[in-house]
Amino acid sequence: MNHFELVADIGATNARFALLADGQMELMHLHVLPAADYDSLTHALKAYLVKVGKPSLKAASIAIAGPVHKPVFTLANNHWQVHKAEVEQQLACQTLWLNDFAAQAWGVTALDVDQQVIVKPGKAKLEGNRLVIGPGSGLGVAGLVFRNNAWVPVIGEGGHVSFAPGNAREIAVLGHLLADYEHVSIERVACGSGIPLLYGALAHLDGEPVRYTDAAAISGASANDPLARETMDLFFAILGQAVASAALQMGAIGGVYLVGGILPKLLSGMEQSEFVSRFCRRGRFRSYMEEMPIILSTDKDLGLKGAALALVHH
Repeated sequence: MNHFELVADIGATNARFALLADGQMELMHLHVLPAADYDSLTHALKAYLVKVGKPSLKAASIAIAGPVHKPVFTLANNHWQVHKAEVEQQLACQTLWLNDFAAQAWGVTALDVDQQVIVKPGKAKLEGNRLVIGPGSGLGVAGLVFRNNAWVPVIGEGGHVSFAPGNAREIAVLGHLLADYEHVSIERVACGSGIPLLYGALAHLDGEPVRYTDAAAISGASANDPLARETMDLFFAILGQAVASAALQMGAIGGVYLVGGILPKLLSGMEQSEFVSRFCRRGRFRSYMEEMPIILSTDKDLGLKGAALALVHH
């Protein structure tokens, strides 16, 4: 009987599952299940295992957007509550739990050259610290440090640091948002749901009607609608500044890696925006920032590949 390893990349919107043949790294039987269609991870996992014929599993690696150190936890941006013991009983094999951005970080260590877009060239230090960051349903942040001839992910909750405005317009946006939120984190504005939030704030400040309520519509309208265009410009400027702050905290002289599903779809807008100039705008530290390369991953399976690599290194 063949024994497989299961890998999973669980986000707020989708649960991605795949199998690995014994000792292999090629993803097999990859399925993407919308989280909204299932009551919990256990239900989604059961549906996947039925789809692929209930394989015999020898190990599993589950990357998930939640506090995986707890036995029971909820996901930050969807309705699932995860009971780790229930999932492990269901899998009946050795199970590794890791933060979803730990998996993204692992994935970056083996990112194919043809799945990299150079957003900003630079001079990376070969074994220097790296930053892995990307907007999705939230803003994920992780680091990579090289120790004992191996990369080690460093995980935190960098998306929940405070949004720091960089000019008068952004200060006004922050003031508007503080009327509704006790704390305005950077992930509140620099993620998919942050785009309509920024659009609504700008519309309020300018006394304009709100014509669009979702990120895709705002992005699509940005070619012709001045308020939508300002929203996208603001989004990229804020994101550029946030990435710079995280890069400084990480000391990311080994490079900055942008990951996730949103930015590849918005690449042309990002390239025409202030993203890079805001990243470099650090006064006395401008030259330090200018040396850091920024690389965009276009690998949609990066989290699954990272979960597989985590099994190898565990």
